[in-house]
Amino acid sequence: MLVEHFAAVLWVTGAITATPVLQFVAPRQVLAMMYRIEMTDEAGLFWARHWGLLAAATGGLLMFAAGHPAVRPAVVTFALVEKAGLVVMIAVALTRRHPFARGLRLAGVFDTACVLLYAVWLATS
Repeated sequence: MLVEHFAAVLWVTGAITATPVLQFVAPRQVLAMMYRIEMTDEAGLFWARHWGLLAAATGGLLMFAAGHPAVRPAVVTFALVEKAGLVVMIAVALTRRHPFARGLRLAGVFDTACVLLYAVWLATS
């Protein structure tokens, strides 16, 4: 069943994954609103903007793969590795009780679900 509807899974998870494009456009505002971080350091803003661009590009690749079955395995493998890495980073931040980590819980749950879906699809396709 997952294989039959995997293009839709990629469209939805890709669109959600691409939302950090807002952090690329307005890093100060997004960091303050989402994570309650008041970022004034220019280097920190640079890296926050960079992460927003990379996450948006990952989401764009997932949506592209929805319509291009030939690239799906490579794109899904890439996204799985990226999302698994973020899940680990969030888990570590939560165990260390970093104040910003609470704002990342939803992203951790979403990315965990994506990792599981992508792994099942890769194993069964």
